[in-house]
Amino acid sequence: MENLCVSVGTGIGGQKEIMNSLAKAGYNVESGVEQWPRDTWVHFNGKYIERGSIGTDGNVFGDGGNVHVGKDFVVVSDNAIYYKDVSRKLKEAFPGVNFDNLTEKHNFVAKNYGLFSDLISDYGKQFFESRIHVAPTGYYQGKMGNTHIDLFTLLLPKSKILIFDKFFGNDANLEKHYNKIAEKENLDFIEYDGAKDGVWFPLNSLVVPRNGKDIVVIDSASVSLKKLLDKKGIDTLCVNMPQINYPAGKINCQTNIYNMKDRRLIRKIENSL
Repeated sequence: MENLCVSVGTGIGGQKEIMNSLAKAGYNVESGVEQWPRDTWVHFNGKYIERGSIGTDGNVFGDGGNVHVGKDFVVVSDNAIYYKDVSRKLKEAFPGVNFDNLTEKHNFVAKNYGLFSDLISDYGKQFFESRIHVAPTGYYQGKMGNTHIDLFTLLLPKSKILIFDKFFGNDANLEKHYNKIAEKENLDFIEYDGAKDGVWFPLNSLVVPRNGKDIVVIDSASVSLKKLLDKKGIDTLCVNMPQINYPAGKINCQTNIYNMKDRRLIRKIENSL
């Protein structure tokens, strides 16, 4: 088993169930300090990018709900626009736009999505030093979306699979941005219908490594998702989660991963919040 530890927060329930399932499978687990550990740091190629301050004062590249990490690339949510450091970059790059006006900001990004994406990608490279793709939430492509991309997408880095939930993803893939990301990174793109499972945000699942493969920790009520993963040869750990119909983050939001040798650093990150 990889020398990793999974930190499990309280979320809206299910902490005990998640910890027991992971522990029985041989993973190191601990009770997390934060309710939602995923929002605290992003672990990429041995480096930890911290969120820092809570909310939009923090670093979007350290907020795991806004970030998916592949083997040598990163996917970042366009929700980044609401973070103050990104807004400051936009103001510097486009001084003629009033980004303090939400309507004007929204309209500008919607009409100039490519320019906005390039700016976010360039800015993010200082944290990841890797390829960065900006992923839509749906608000700039249509009328409906979600803020955190991990609520409606699932990236399996070792299996090279990207799954998109067309039900909870709403308008996020109207312009096929996720298909394009998958094509650029040679990923198998799968469109999945979360409405088939009686779970709110079924793709908000945890991916952990084992012997060079991906293991996906899912809600046991996500029957069609399990069938999809089984068909792809992906092993799963099923957790009997409470409040499966509650509209909030689930297993991925409630967990985060770090290397055991970095425990002291993680404690420092948590204590700085």
